[in-house]
Amino acid sequence: MADLRDYRLEKLGQEHSRLIWEWRNADHIRPYMNHDGIIALEEHLNWMHAIGEDTSRVVRICYYLDTPAGFVQFSQIDRVHKTCEWGFYIGDKSCPPGSGTMMGILALEHIFQVEQLNKVCAQILDFNQRSLSYHRKLGFIEEGRLGRQRIRNHQPVDVVLMALFREQWEKHSLRLTEEATTGHEGNQDR
Repeated sequence: MADLRDYRLEKLGQEHSRLIWEWRNADHIRPYMNHDGIIALEEHLNWMHAIGEDTSRVVRICYYLDTPAGFVQFSQIDRVHKTCEWGFYIGDKSCPPGSGTMMGILALEHIFQVEQLNKVCAQILDFNQRSLSYHRKLGFIEEGRLGRQRIRNHQPVDVVLMALFREQWEKHSLRLTEEATTGHEGNQDR
């Protein structure tokens, strides 16, 4: 069972380039991304270089003990309006159940407490019920829907727009953090 004390976030470095590229192209991740095509290594390396210079992003790698486990990115950070988008995934399929929740707790604590933002937005493909449940578990609420926004298997799919506000997180995070350090977690995820 996952324990929050076994996880940490670190800045993404060039030493993580190949690993993130492999994860992003993995069959358990790629179909759920807004752009589900295979990413060429050169394109990925260009992206890695660009994010290092981009102040509108906060990008972290999540470690479980001493092993890289997942990736989280806050993008389109607007310091005036205190909003951002986020995206994430657990890349290492051997991580314990609940690793996604642990990463989410650490990431959201960082964006609300350290970066001092007030709202995190998410876009989830409507067929990704696991991600929708995950977001609800973390306290996100649905704000709307973009009808037939993406094509998957030659069929249009909706994108669900969700958001989490700092006040909601501050109320919700106490319970989640307690569960994450006592091992009494309900809905497990990876």
